[in-house]
Amino acid sequence: MELLFVCCIGAVFGSFANVLIYRIPRNLSIISPNSFCPQCKRALKWRDKIPILSFLLCRASCRYCGARIPNFYLISEVFGTLLAALCFLFLGTSGIPFFFFLLTFYVLSIIDIDFLAIPDGLNFLNLFLCGICAFLFYDSFEIVCVSGLSFMGFASFLRLFVGGILQKEVLGEGDIIVFGVLGVGLEASYGAIAIFLAAIYALIFFAFCSLRKRTKNAVPFVPFLFLGFLSAFIMQIL
Repeated sequence: MELLFVCCIGAVFGSFANVLIYRIPRNLSIISPNSFCPQCKRALKWRDKIPILSFLLCRASCRYCGARIPNFYLISEVFGTLLAALCFLFLGTSGIPFFFFLLTFYVLSIIDIDFLAIPDGLNFLNLFLCGICAFLFYDSFEIVCVSGLSFMGFASFLRLFVGGILQKEVLGEGDIIVFGVLGVGLEASYGAIAIFLAAIYALIFFAFCSLRKRTKNAVPFVPFLFLGFLSAFIMQIL
């Protein structure tokens, strides 16, 4: 019963992540108005906001205007459910800050996919939550801070050096903070693994686009860093 309750709470916060993903980049309040359909602007009733179930029962469309609901709405709710279960099973109640940190990291990733930019406020909040997790999880917080600063320095070097060679921006300013999150949240060894895995995921994505003959002028890198972090984090706690 405890696990079921945790999964339900995770689904609820996964649904709230959809609110953040839609409203923050558009400078809308995350408190009011009530949830609404982006197409017809009609306010949703409680039966339209049940995590996972409402998406499935409404067949991925608005009950009022029939507009298609993006699949990431369901993905966010399922991810919140699985993330809550993972943190609870392996970290117990101490996994609560990790849940909110990783969910915030996920929100940043989806926003980066849609807008090719990440909000500074949410990015620094993510770093702050990561710092809380590191303080609770690691014995030497000072070493973790040094690791985070080192990773940010490495990202700055890549941005200036590689960008100068290629004559284009290879990393955004927000990505530097995300590199710091990898160093703080995973320490140096697992942080390096996370960056390596992120590069592998990016190469797989580019290979897939090449096979499908789809060219990308700009590719968000935060989602790959998030996948690399999540993979290294799972390796670390197992």
